[in-house]
Amino acid sequence: MNRPRNPIEAADAEFEAVGSHLDAAKENLGEARDALKSGVTDALGATAAAANEAKAELEDKLQGLLDQGKGMLTQAEDLIRSKPLASFGVAFAAGYLVAALTRRK
Repeated sequence: MNRPRNPIEAADAEFEAVGSHLDAAKENLGEARDALKSGVTDALGATAAAANEAKAELEDKLQGLLDQGKGMLTQAEDLIRSKPLASFGVAFAAGYLVAALTRRK
């Protein structure tokens, strides 16, 4: 066994050992930081891709609903033009019913 001769040499040896452990810990922390950065970057990229996909799908559905609404409006206009008197009667009856239901007593 190689023991230092005096306390100063022993302290120097311990100081060197602690220094080498600190250097190893710094290196390990640096590697862990790099791995974490890489993981976060990958997760952000995947999240952005999923968000873009969802946005495109929602835009498609919105456009489909808008087209469907325009088609229904066109059908209603055509029906009103083809039967104006019946349309007026139905509108009048609906208005009367709403007024009767919402009238305060």
